[in-house]
Amino acid sequence: MIPDGASSVVALNTANAIEATPLDHFNPVACPPTAPIEFDESAYLAAFDDVIVALDTHEFNTAREHFEVHGRREGRLIDEKYLRALGLGPRIDVLGDRVAVSIDTVICCASGTLLVVGWLDDRESPLAGLLISCGGQAWNTTAFGRVRRDDVNSVLQAAPGQSFGFWALVKIEDRLSAADAWMIRARLKDGRSGQISLPIRMVTETELRATVLSYFASTTYYGNRDVESFLALEAGIGAGLVDLNRRITAGIIAGAWVSYHGPVKSAYKGSIIVCLFGKPEFMFIQSALFSSAPGATDYEYIYVSNSPELTETLEKEARNCARIYGISIVLVCLPDNAGFGAANNVAARHARSARLMITNPDVFPRDDRWAQRHADLIEGAPAEQTAMFGVPLYYDDGSLMHHGMYFEIDAGISVRPDGVYARPMIRTEHYGKGAPVWSQEFVCPRPVAAVTGAFISADRAWFESLGGFNEDFLFGHYEDADLSLKSLARGRPVWVQDFPLWHMEGKGSTRREAHEGGILVNRWLFTRQWGTLIAASIRGPQPAHPALQLPAASDTDPTEPPALNVTEFTPPSKNANAARRLKR
Repeated sequence: MIPDGASSVVALNTANAIEATPLDHFNPVACPPTAPIEFDESAYLAAFDDVIVALDTHEFNTAREHFEVHGRREGRLIDEKYLRALGLGPRIDVLGDRVAVSIDTVICCASGTLLVVGWLDDRESPLAGLLISCGGQAWNTTAFGRVRRDDVNSVLQAAPGQSFGFWALVKIEDRLSAADAWMIRARLKDGRSGQISLPIRMVTETELRATVLSYFASTTYYGNRDVESFLALEAGIGAGLVDLNRRITAGIIAGAWVSYHGPVKSAYKGSIIVCLFGKPEFMFIQSALFSSAPGATDYEYIYVSNSPELTETLEKEARNCARIYGISIVLVCLPDNAGFGAANNVAARHARSARLMITNPDVFPRDDRWAQRHADLIEGAPAEQTAMFGVPLYYDDGSLMHHGMYFEIDAGISVRPDGVYARPMIRTEHYGKGAPVWSQEFVCPRPVAAVTGAFISADRAWFESLGGFNEDFLFGHYEDADLSLKSLARGRPVWVQDFPLWHMEGKGSTRREAHEGGILVNRWLFTRQWGTLIAASIRGPQPAHPALQLPAASDTDPTEPPALNVTEFTPPSKNANAARRLKR
């Protein structure tokens, strides 16, 4: 899917496509200006490919630095290439081979992140970098993704396998205007390049994030989709997306609005925290089902909303639920979607108890004595087993949905025209998923690698010492596994305890295309953070790590396992023998 404003490919000589040639093939007569020339960084980069290469290889940090060291004594400000880049040279006749380049869309947010989507014919030499310039400033990037473009392939009548499309996410300076003249230049590895001048469309940061993730989710490839996604993210797009999401999340959290409803107690045994998105009706259903248990009023109910359009509706629902069921409700409304992790972190800051119970809106009590059962569990089980735990979750037909998670590693391989690329990718699995209601094999209390965010009961002090949920994850997915492994890395594995609940999986919120793109980013981010540790001792349904073994029956004072040394997971580099390496 091309973002709004994109053009379709109908011919190679469309209005926003150019035919570019190597600058060395131009043969104009120099036309010196009549006035002194000021240094223009974008023109300098547009004229001299060797300067771009010097920046790519970190030989110089800026074009101006290169000019002061080399360009001044070489007279580059009066070089005919530089004059042409300034628009001061004569008409240029094209000689030599042609390269078709097109930009479909360019959108930017005011804080300075820019999305470029386009295509080029780089069958003879691959794309090496993009140069974006505006207002006398220029930004060079080699962080781009390649995608399949069947429309271009059809026009060029090319053999299958070539990914003509490209996209990039570039951090630029802020306070730039869409009215300024913008230039996008694509540079090939053999030195040829082509540039296009065009306007851009300004959007908000959240609109840009949604557009990028929707595009990312809908792109197609000739190779393995997940591997190709990882390659694009590893090139630098992933870091740009995480940085953009951090800025968005910080602004959303700062605008949180809180209201309190119902009776207030001096102390609560626990705070049930529920994150809502897109569906307001689950507040009333949960309030009805949770409040019917003896001791339910010893718990407070904190609802945090990622849907600003539901604020007024939720405010009325919270007031009605508190009056009808006599429970204490705290409503936290956010001005936009901050994601599952950040929303729960905000709600936890407003809790008035020492026990946090992270709960999905489509999770309901299976035992009408749930309140007392939870309190007895906290008081009766060893502290190591209750610092953070999950529970058995059941589908509406009585079959088991969840009793802890484990990790597997997918050995993804994608074939491109220039070689074979391999990337390990972490995948989460659930113990006993689909087991019948009478099965007891998977429901005994025990330590596990991770538990689902559909329900997590956590000691508040321990949760806060871990930093809560990692807010780098976009929207949702993998932040629960990340939190679990942070606890394990600090010496306390999460447990699953005998506290059964119903879970109408997937019913409590809406899913949009941007969320699918977020899942791809989150899987990449989680793999980078935890892949090494998982591969070493936590892989599979029977992980080898000693902290994940059931304690012996005679153990009355289990010792705390040592903290783990967690390092970033660096995927293997590309080469033609990647598949053979994976086999070892």
